[in-house]
Amino acid sequence: MKTISFLKYRWYAITASLVIIASFAVGTALNGGFEWGIDFAGGVKVTAQFPANVKPGDIRKEFENAGIGAEVQQFGREEHNQYVITTKLLAGGETSERSAEAVKKVLVEKFAGVKIVGTETVGPAVGAFLKKSAWKLSIAALLLMAIYLAFRFELKYSAGVMVAVLHDVIVAFLFCGFAGVEVNIPIIAAILTIFGFSVNDTIVIFDRVRENQQIKAKHTFTQILDISITETLSRTFITSLTVLFCVLALYVIGEGTISDFALVMLVGLVSGTYSTVYMAAPVVLWWERFTA
Repeated sequence: MKTISFLKYRWYAITASLVIIASFAVGTALNGGFEWGIDFAGGVKVTAQFPANVKPGDIRKEFENAGIGAEVQQFGREEHNQYVITTKLLAGGETSERSAEAVKKVLVEKFAGVKIVGTETVGPAVGAFLKKSAWKLSIAALLLMAIYLAFRFELKYSAGVMVAVLHDVIVAFLFCGFAGVEVNIPIIAAILTIFGFSVNDTIVIFDRVRENQQIKAKHTFTQILDISITETLSRTFITSLTVLFCVLALYVIGEGTISDFALVMLVGLVSGTYSTVYMAAPVVLWWERFTA
């Protein structure tokens, strides 16, 4: 098998990453920051059962006509005609209770015979608490993974993995602000899933690096990295493409929150596959040279 000199182009790849991250950051700032979902900003969820089959787009359109932005998702079996309508707190300092009443009013006036099954409200204070908790738990997950990798592998490999993971998380999170994707609990779940995927992919390559250091001792460390990445390239592509096809199907078929979840996952999969080669491996190479 011919060895591909991946690390020869590491500076071009790192420059491209910095440009992408900077572009996403500027785009997020121009969009006015991140768009937080009701989980973090407060809002209303109303579950309604309709007497006849109705399309989510028709429900969404009626709310748009009333000046209310709403996400509509089917709930339960299709024949039950139940939908969950999610909205943020209405403008003008409305409380969550008054916002819920406004949602119910649109449903009752526009859809005859509709039945309100349940109502959930999240106030601004609770949303702020959930946002803070999400940040803390995400940082805790990163720290715990770093500690585990430091014990499981050598410190240089742990550093390489964590740089790649941070790169993927930053790219995925900034993409949400750049593309106007609402940040909610499912999106946080997508980012943490990307975290796990990136770690797994990188560890497989670094395991091969440790093996090749013993059986290819005459090669330089740069050559060993290129050899190891080349040898695991087919596994990386097969794994990534398998997940990619599944997530792509979710993006094409799904809508609303599911579609956003899949979109962030798609960005994370591409970033995770790329960062293993051009983020993690260069860090390990530099660590090896500086400590040699």
